[in-house]
Amino acid sequence: MTTTLASLLETVEGARWLQGRSWVYQFLIDFLGNPPSLSLIAPWQRQVALREEMVLTEGGRRLQQYFGELEPCELYEVCRSETEEYERLFAGPDALLPSVRESVYRSTDLRSGQRCMQQIRAVYEGCGIVFNKLDSEKDDHLSIELEFIAVAGEFMDQTRDLPDCQLMWLDTQIDFLENHLLQWSPQLAKELSALARTPLYREISRILEEFIPYDLKMLRVLRRELA
Repeated sequence: MTTTLASLLETVEGARWLQGRSWVYQFLIDFLGNPPSLSLIAPWQRQVALREEMVLTEGGRRLQQYFGELEPCELYEVCRSETEEYERLFAGPDALLPSVRESVYRSTDLRSGQRCMQQIRAVYEGCGIVFNKLDSEKDDHLSIELEFIAVAGEFMDQTRDLPDCQLMWLDTQIDFLENHLLQWSPQLAKELSALARTPLYREISRILEEFIPYDLKMLRVLRRELA
């Protein structure tokens, strides 16, 4: 068994991907799970303009350009309009996408929805991962599933000196992306793309659509190299 992260991570793209994938997931978690207040958007605006990982997707490149062109005096108005957009899309009384949850997108009846939830909880419990849910999010909420991948990725990085553990966390991510996130996030991304009116959420829809399958592709390449 190979114990080094050789070929893939010796490339500029591979190193950029591994270094920045948790950052991209955190970006999606923050803006798909919270209204974009000034305290949230201001630090992200500075980071997005500088992070090389944003060029990994077309949506990321466009968002980097958008954030990079914003003047400090424009931030308050941007936050106001993007917060209104978040409410219109996800949280208001007439929200267009009020349930960004796997069971809602994949289940055909109550029983299949419950089965979906049980499968997801079993994955979390099997990995010993417990989430701090500030707003009582369900286990199949998009932000929780994205956080699971981000946390599993961190454990994969931390176990580089333990090849079996590293492969376990790598396989966990591949399995969850294949059997859960990629079973419903593409549909959500298309709906968000069609409904979004503001630059932030239009580009987030593109990042969501582009990055998750890209991440899976890169994880599979890494898996082959470590086998």
